[in-house]
Amino acid sequence: MGPMVAKEQLERVVGFVDRARDHGAKVVVGGAPIPGRGFFYKPSLVTDVKQDSEIVQKEVFGPVITVQRFKDDNQAIAWANDVNYGLAASVWTRDIGRAMNAARRLQFGTVWINTHIPLVSEMPHGGYKQSGYGKDLSMYSLEEYTNVKHVMAAID
Repeated sequence: MGPMVAKEQLERVVGFVDRARDHGAKVVVGGAPIPGRGFFYKPSLVTDVKQDSEIVQKEVFGPVITVQRFKDDNQAIAWANDVNYGLAASVWTRDIGRAMNAARRLQFGTVWINTHIPLVSEMPHGGYKQSGYGKDLSMYSLEEYTNVKHVMAAID
């Protein structure tokens, strides 16, 4: 696990986890910086979080994952879509039909099934909602640099 890019990012991650803990979340593992040189944070698992909590609603951009129990797929998908961001999501299940249904309904630029973070240059990468602008990778990224204009003229 690499370091945070800067001290400010490390402090941001520390703040997210500390505030979640202060609001009743349980830090199962991790939950603290790693002492020494660099801006390292222990990989962390946070449970007992509410859907409206900051750590769920905002992008942490650190080695932190939150876990919520859901009653059915509809609730899980509604919760996942109930954020202002939509860069990437991953779905974990042995039922491929269930996974494909979730992928179709999730409002994210990338949805991985039974994996997380593989990127290939042939596939577009970019978010929905407030997660970035446009796409990179693949031929679709070229469309981000193109303004199509239709011009029609009657010529005598």
